[in-house]
Amino acid sequence: MRAILMIGCCGALAIFSSTISKSPILPLFARSLGATGAQIGWIASASTVPGILVSYLAGDLADRFGYKKILIGSLLIFASAPFFYLLVQDPLGLGIARFYHGFATAAFGPVAMATIAAFSGRNTGQNLSLYSSATMIGRALAPTVGGPAYDLGGPMSVYLIAGVAGILALAAAFWFFRKPIEAENKEAAHIKKDETSPQSFFKKLWGLLKYRPLLLVGILDACAYFSYGAFEMIFPLYARQRGLTSGQIGLLLGIQLAGIILFKPLFGRASDRFGRLPMMVAGLLTCTMSFFLLAVLQPAYAIVPLILLYGLGFALITASTSALAADVARKGRLGASLGILSTLMDVGQTFGPPVIGAISDTWSYAAGIGVLGLLLLLAAFGCMIALVRQGKSGVISPP
Repeated sequence: MRAILMIGCCGALAIFSSTISKSPILPLFARSLGATGAQIGWIASASTVPGILVSYLAGDLADRFGYKKILIGSLLIFASAPFFYLLVQDPLGLGIARFYHGFATAAFGPVAMATIAAFSGRNTGQNLSLYSSATMIGRALAPTVGGPAYDLGGPMSVYLIAGVAGILALAAAFWFFRKPIEAENKEAAHIKKDETSPQSFFKKLWGLLKYRPLLLVGILDACAYFSYGAFEMIFPLYARQRGLTSGQIGLLLGIQLAGIILFKPLFGRASDRFGRLPMMVAGLLTCTMSFFLLAVLQPAYAIVPLILLYGLGFALITASTSALAADVARKGRLGASLGILSTLMDVGQTFGPPVIGAISDTWSYAAGIGVLGLLLLLAAFGCMIALVRQGKSGVISPP
């Protein structure tokens, strides 16, 4: 339990630092620098590209050498990245700052989840959801602070706040890690010496990519985060078009995330009891409905319940995906398996903002949101097919 508390505290501060740097101010800041809709999408995606490059590597290294070293290294980036934004003068510079910042979440996310899963036993879904809710506290506070701070002091005030939070996360990690955690890396005991060569590294990577249960979870997660990353980028511009201020947009996003914090542990416990896939189907359909209604309803007051409905659906999805990946992870490869999941998630989150940004530039923000609804509807059908094949339990078994 101490490990879960430790990682949750560091994660809350780190994710607050990361989220306030982008939500809701990133598209507004990028637009003020002269970026187009498609450029804003690529800037938003720049932070997820490192996840594609290093998430699996971070998980594999954590399996070999222990979780603590990777977590500390990622928190060093969390602490330093916000100050690079203070030097930004054009869209390219903003994209470079986002790219560097992305290495922090790319390493921290899968390794933190692997650490939680290693200590969880049969309560994997519940404990991963508790950890996720702790990070969601930081994610929820970020837009509620960042929006008003942007209105009052501009982007530089926001990034100074992000820098302070990143430094606090690093300090908290050093404090918690001053004593060794018992059984800090149980997974490493299963790795043989001949599995540490470069050839073995790529062999294991290819083996995990061919592992159908893990690949299915990763594809579903990629769809969920394709829509999440795109919606996070497009919603502030969509809401601003409807007449909302930066502060109101930030408050609304914060309330949405607060709902995720409250419900996700309950959904995680439910997934432990009733199965992962049924929860994911319910979440995908809930998100689909909220996107379709957002696309067609015009009054600004309709945004409030629909954005909350989307948060509920997203909590249903993500309460199950990480736990399902841990369920199907091969023995001794927990960190690497969750690294693959994080990589596929980042693939979706990388391409979501530029694709939907281009669609929104060509047609409208409502059209972009409608496309997201269609994507999640297709993902829900795919998940239903997997559920029928695997049985009502929703438990994916190795092929």
